[in-house]
Amino acid sequence: MNTLTQTQVAANTLLTAKNAINTGMKTGINTACNTGTKIGTKRATSLAMALSLSFLTACGGGGGDDSSPAPATTPAVTTPATSTPDTTTETTPETTTPETPTEPETPTEPETPPATSIDDLVVDADFDLQAAFTLSIDVQLASSKRGYFSLCDDYQQNGTQVSVNFESCLLRGALDEGALSEELLVANHLRALMAVVWFYDGSEPIYQQWSHSLTNDPQVLVIN
Repeated sequence: MNTLTQTQVAANTLLTAKNAINTGMKTGINTACNTGTKIGTKRATSLAMALSLSFLTACGGGGGDDSSPAPATTPAVTTPATSTPDTTTETTPETTTPETPTEPETPTEPETPPATSIDDLVVDADFDLQAAFTLSIDVQLASSKRGYFSLCDDYQQNGTQVSVNFESCLLRGALDEGALSEELLVANHLRALMAVVWFYDGSEPIYQQWSHSLTNDPQVLVIN
């Protein structure tokens, strides 16, 4: 129903209501008293208004026929963000080729000396194949001062300067009235010794070197 039709229907309705009111008023005047007339007039007016509202409500519901329906709203589609995976290029570890161990050199075997016999031995003329020899010591001093005798194999001599290691002495002994007489077994490899006589009163000591003699047998050391 369009707007013009609705207006015409409403006008007709109002006209009908007006006629009804007039008819009701007339009927009320004739059949009721003043009080009844007032009540009848109110009822008629209320009835007319109720009819008009009901009719307008029924017609007003169809007003949407002339308008096109609102287009349906399409919900917005949100495309989820795609994350590109982090691609890390793996570095291939360097491979080191182990060095090939070198073979150890074969040790050279020492040359074997040719076999020898006792006939090949060379011996000094003064070597009598003995491990030791006897040394006779004879000290005879004119002085009767108290003294002490030492015979050592570790010493150093530079002119008149003599240095003796008294820890290497082969024989030690006190003089008796300036005299000392002993026989000592000496190893055959010792060919020189140093004899020292020193005095208790602090006098200058006496140094005398002994050397092995090829002509003397037995070997003798004499200090006088």
